[in-house]
Amino acid sequence: MAKSRKSNRSSKKNYPLIVAALIILAALLILVAIINYQPSAKSQAPEAPAAPEPAPQPEPEPQIQPQPTPEPNPEAKDETPKKRIYLILDDGGHNTKQLMPFLKFPGKLSIAVIPRLGYSKEAAELIYQSGKTVMLHQPMQPLGKADPGAGAILVNMSDDQIRRTLNDNLDSVPHVVGFNNHMGSAATSDERVMDVVLKVAKQRGLFFVDSYTHSGTVCAKVAKKNGMRIARRDIFLDNDKSKEKIMEAFNAGKAIADKNGYAVMIGHIWSDELASTMIELYPEFIEEGYCFESVADFFKLEEDSEE
Repeated sequence: MAKSRKSNRSSKKNYPLIVAALIILAALLILVAIINYQPSAKSQAPEAPAAPEPAPQPEPEPQIQPQPTPEPNPEAKDETPKKRIYLILDDGGHNTKQLMPFLKFPGKLSIAVIPRLGYSKEAAELIYQSGKTVMLHQPMQPLGKADPGAGAILVNMSDDQIRRTLNDNLDSVPHVVGFNNHMGSAATSDERVMDVVLKVAKQRGLFFVDSYTHSGTVCAKVAKKNGMRIARRDIFLDNDKSKEKIMEAFNAGKAIADKNGYAVMIGHIWSDELASTMIELYPEFIEEGYCFESVADFFKLEEDSEE
């Protein structure tokens, strides 16, 4: 009986060692299991697919640079210089009805407006809005007893009176870039008068066209003395207002343009047949190598040729 009690006491004494040994053994077994564990393919996280390698690009072939081709110059298509026609229509300002057909002309032209009339300003605005050139048609004293109208320059005027009259008229008509004489066979033959007139034009940067109403004109002489260039009328288109005579006048103008390279032609907006004849002849003129220009372009061209 005493031996049995002693054995029990011994077993109880060794119990913690056994438990510790079992725990260590279990831990070793678990560690071995973890080391030897290989996860199945199904449990592995899918790897991102590798980006495909770019396909090899062929080496670029050497490029031969083309030589630059000069841009076509439309004016170089025809080596023959264009023969220029400068059309001026006088006597604008009386009304707008007679003016309107000329504003439909497809080419360039210039229209000279008489100052101090009932429709002078309105006519100038219509001309400007249509893309045509506005001129002043300055009344000047003629030979004989014809009345040149309000705002006329007379040969018995003083220099100051001439300057004041011309400046007032120029200021009264909008968009004016130049002027010519209305009547004026006496005034354009007077050197003193024309000296004052042309100096005003020069000071204001305006061009002057001698309507050439008299062979005794001194406009070119005075202009040269003042270092100016002016233009002069070559043809009156409607001395006879019939269509047949107007066409003859155009043909005479073409002959002058053939010889000189240009022609300055003057007509009047009160000519019943003139506008329709101009529009009818326009395609023929273009086909034959003529071009219609504003008379303002005449002075630009002449200035460019001197540079």
